[in-house]
Amino acid sequence: MKPPVAVLLAEDNDDDLFLSKRVLAKAGIAPVFHVADGRQAMDYLAGKGDYADRTRYPLPEVVLLDLKMPEFTGHEVLEWLRAEPALRDLKVYVLTSSAEMSDQQRAEKAGAQGYLVKPLLTAHLATIFGS
Repeated sequence: MKPPVAVLLAEDNDDDLFLSKRVLAKAGIAPVFHVADGRQAMDYLAGKGDYADRTRYPLPEVVLLDLKMPEFTGHEVLEWLRAEPALRDLKVYVLTSSAEMSDQQRAEKAGAQGYLVKPLLTAHLATIFGS
């Protein structure tokens, strides 16, 4: 498994964050950066404000995006991402507790590469990062 240059984990739940970071660390995937809401995700990805320093906050190769976050939902972040020419091709995998078909269809229509139901499992990593 080839580790990415960087992963952005957009997650507002501390328990899910802990578990996801643990799975990624066990697999040797690093660095993993974290944001806790949709506004922070957009600021990070756009390189705005606190995230303007790309040496400290590099553009990730993969985004793991929760759907149910404060400020902006994961759906809104994904739709914004796909409208940004410089970020349009970024790999985004929805990582959510929602098993609702409507959420999955909306994420796929908006351009998510995959839809994973929490918790993040080692088996998901092959889907995300290849083998």
